[in-house]
Amino acid sequence: MKVVITVEGKEIWARDILSQENLTSLSYLKDGTQQKIIAALEESLTQARAQEKLSYNVNGIADISSMTCRQG
Repeated sequence: MKVVITVEGKEIWARDILSQENLTSLSYLKDGTQQKIIAALEESLTQARAQEKLSYNVNGIADISSMTCRQG
């Protein structure tokens, strides 16, 4: 599995779990981009965990957006 973050169509960060390859830049530490990347990953993890909880729903159907207070 590969996780990629893009900004304006350009890959700025990536991590390939299987190959252990990654894409990043040390300049991101200085310009604040690294914190934005971390925030995006944390936000995505929160969303993925909310979606996982849907599997515990009895009928298996729910509005994910209402669980996270975000638009789908």
